[in-house]
Amino acid sequence: MQRSKAYLGHKQCLWGVMDLLNLLESFVRVIDHGSMSGGARRRHISQPAMSQQLHLLEARVGHELVFRTNKGVKPTAAGKIVYEHAQKMLRQSASMFEEVQEQTAAESGSFVVSVSQPMGSDIITPLIFDLRKQYPDLSISIRMEDDLIDVVQDGIDLAIRTGATGDTAGISRKVAISETCLVASPEYLAKHGMPQDPEALSHLNYIQYRNEKQVSSLDLFREGTRHVVPLHSGFVAGHPQVMLQALLNSIGFTRMPVFMMRDLEVTGRLQRVLPEYECEEKPVYLVYPSREAMTRKAEIFIEAMLERFREAPGIRLVGQKPVQLAQPA
Repeated sequence: MQRSKAYLGHKQCLWGVMDLLNLLESFVRVIDHGSMSGGARRRHISQPAMSQQLHLLEARVGHELVFRTNKGVKPTAAGKIVYEHAQKMLRQSASMFEEVQEQTAAESGSFVVSVSQPMGSDIITPLIFDLRKQYPDLSISIRMEDDLIDVVQDGIDLAIRTGATGDTAGISRKVAISETCLVASPEYLAKHGMPQDPEALSHLNYIQYRNEKQVSSLDLFREGTRHVVPLHSGFVAGHPQVMLQALLNSIGFTRMPVFMMRDLEVTGRLQRVLPEYECEEKPVYLVYPSREAMTRKAEIFIEAMLERFREAPGIRLVGQKPVQLAQPA
């Protein structure tokens, strides 16, 4: 009951403000045109209606606001004060509605994002679902593709690229680092043995992801020392899910983003290989057609994406210190 009364009180207050603005606008039009009839025509109401509004405003202010002369209607001393403030209030009111409309327009409409398949599936797609709940009028189209595209020619609002940006006419900005690691299934390691040093990887089967060039070696790092390991690739996966299925079916081992394998590691379906060695990290870039393309829609998406990056395992923002993830027991 109390909430209902509070709502009604708020509603009545709001309508009171709108009624006051309506009366003030009528008063300003009368002064601007110098007559009741001129103000009425400008407001598209009858002269008696305009006269009634003026009387209502004078009753609320408690002073006469106009006096009539042979040359028309003039403001009184009180009327001049009301006229000055009324103009400011009407301008502020108009500005408020314009800003709200601009904001609504900025948070609606279509927005096209291009992203690689692994990051698109694991991070960007869930992010889009959450953004749709917050901004229902914002239509986001996602293109998951590993080929490097030209954001200008292909009409992409924003591309998220890991490793390389490719040959594009757009503007690129490095925003994060994606950590990678070596993984295999426990069954594969039980059958072929857990490698104790990088050289032992040469005897295992490497699963290659199709977006990479033909991989003949792998760089590993430990305590500032680089180890170049020759690889034998016996399987090429054309899709992230195919690569995962190959791993889970004990086809071999591979290098993959930490964010992609973390849940599978926690559940014991995948296991890190040589966890004491570091794999090459991959930079994450934002690529957009031009600086003018940084619309409010783009800002909303990027802000939410960077926050999601901050929470994702194995991804750190530029300038953020690395976080050592605990190994599952």
